[in-house]
Order: sequence, then C-alpha cells, then structure tokens
Amino acid sequence: MPMQRTPIVEEDIRFILAACRNDLQALSGKILLLTGGSGFVGSYLVESIIAFNLSHDGAPCRLLLPTRSLAAAREKWPHFFGVPELLWFEWDGLRFEPPSDACDYVIHAASPADPASYLQAPMQTMEDIANGTSVVLRYARRAGVRALLYLSSGAAYGRQAPEVDALAENEPGAPDLADLSSCYGEAKRYAELLCRASGVPTVIARLFAFVGPYQDIDGSFAIPDFIRQAMRDKTIRIHGDGSAIRTYCYASDLTIGLWKLLLNGKPGELYNVGSDAPCVSIRELAELIAAQIGNVEIVVEGKTGAGPRSRYIPNTDKFKQFYSARISLVEGLRKTLASYQHSLV
Repeated sequence: MPMQRTPIVEEDIRFILAACRNDLQALSGKILLLTGGSGFVGSYLVESIIAFNLSHDGAPCRLLLPTRSLAAAREKWPHFFGVPELLWFEWDGLRFEPPSDACDYVIHAASPADPASYLQAPMQTMEDIANGTSVVLRYARRAGVRALLYLSSGAAYGRQAPEVDALAENEPGAPDLADLSSCYGEAKRYAELLCRASGVPTVIARLFAFVGPYQDIDGSFAIPDFIRQAMRDKTIRIHGDGSAIRTYCYASDLTIGLWKLLLNGKPGELYNVGSDAPCVSIRELAELIAAQIGNVEIVVEGKTGAGPRSRYIPNTDKFKQFYSARISLVEGLRKTLASYQHSLV
C-alpha cells in the first residue's frame, strides 16, 4: 500500500523544521547519503529534507538514496519520486554505485528491523548488517565525510537485567550468543565496532521503541499490530502475558533527535535515542489503543510468568543534552491512529 503524506505527517514535519531549522542550515548546498530512506525511520528524514529545501532560500540539500528495488520504492513512496534533490539508485547491499562520489554527510539507517522478518534468516540478517555497514563506511572514508550517523539498536545491550531500571550507555551487557534471536542485536553491536575502527567520524545512536504514522501497519511491532487488530477485528490478542515493560518515542521526536546528533553529536560517542517515560506494559499499551478506537476486546493468551518482568527502557540523560522528547505516548498514539485512518479512507 502506498504511503500517504497525511495532514498528521505534514504537521509533524512543520514541528521538526521548527525545532531543527538552525541545525539544518548546515546541510544547505551539501550532499547527504541516507540508507534506509524508504523505511520507517528514514522516511521522516526524507520528508524533512524535502520540506527544508522548499522552505529556505539557500542551496538545497541533495539526498543520495540507495534502495534494493526502485520499483518497490516508487510504489511505496510515490511522492518521493520526481523531486530533483532526491537521487535514488539501486543497491543490493554489496555493489555500491551512488550517482555522486562527493558526499558531506551519511546517515546509515538501512537494516532489517522487524523480528518477524529477520528471525526467519538469522545468518543472512547478520551478514546483511555487517556487509552493508562495511560498504557504506568505505564510501564515507573515500568521500571524506564530515560526519556519519550510524543507527544501531538498544538490542545491542542484550536482555535488560531485572535490577537495572534503565539502560545507560556504559551498561556492559551484550546479547546472549546462545540464542539465535540475538542475531540482530549482536550484528548491530559488531557494526558499531566497524564504525569505530573505520576512521570515519561516526556518531552512534542506539534506537529503542517508537510509534508513528509511517510504521508498517502489517508489521509485527506491538503498536501497528494492535491497531491493525483493533481496526479490523475489534479484538486485540496479546501473544504472551502482556507484562513486558516498554517506553515509546514518537516519530517527530525521533527525527529531531537524529538531526541533532548528526550535526552536533560528538564523533566516537554512543547515545541512546528514545523516551524514558512513561513506562507501560504491553497490556497497558493495548488498553490505551483500545480506548482510542473504542469497543475493542483485549485477549491475553499467555500465562503470567513467575520471574521478573521483561524491561526495555533506555536512560536518555546523555541524549537530553541535545533534545528531550515532547510528544506524549497518548498523543503519539492518537496521531498515528488518525494518520492510519486517513490513509485507509
């Protein structure tokens, strides 16, 4: 289904520009390579550059946008094509032939992220993350970029210990290598080391949990999954006991934070990106979504576990030097749901 620039998205982009206008001036007349531009995270970055170019008098920022399939990207994002400053090209994850050898900044966001996809091929997932990062780093080094922002994941910390309230950047934890589901987190952690070893001035962002209009409503992440179930079946089924604790950051706050880190972050530093409040259980999250849609039944299919509840909470004190999330979870859910409903009309 093609993604639509709904009134909610337009409102979000205005909010992003207002918060980042001074920062984005550094991109005027520059070339930025953005991998993963057709994904959830990358799409808001693309939208904000389109809006920035239209709203300022200086030279535009040109985006180099690799994709595995131009046809698929065009079908998903029809309004991203025909924009002169967006230079799309095909990339299979290895051969890398961008339309320009010159480049000033890089955001490497391309990565399998949905567990429903990457758990089907854990070895391929690890190879794709490692090889793709290596290719991008070699290009960035040749181009002599000013900064590279690598989008890693909170999964690189491994399972959060019960006694740890929130994961800080100095947390020594790591994914459990005896568990194949660690393929994503361990590959991200390895890619971070590649960035550090490359000599490219790299800022590393470990992303946690998010919500926003461009999330794939057919994906397996909790929020789009619950919204899809509630809208289609008037029932939300929780596959588990619903006790796991999470926090969620809204798409516009995420995007502002990423621009701030690319243009102001310290090379070599690691930053958690997300929200540290409010903490909600998966069951509570389902209840919030059900309340916004109305007349929705919640079915918890798993038995309550005897051990401590799973937590996935970032400490964002370091990130708050640049930006603090402003959109509440309830407001983020409202905006996401309204955008989905607008697109489905």
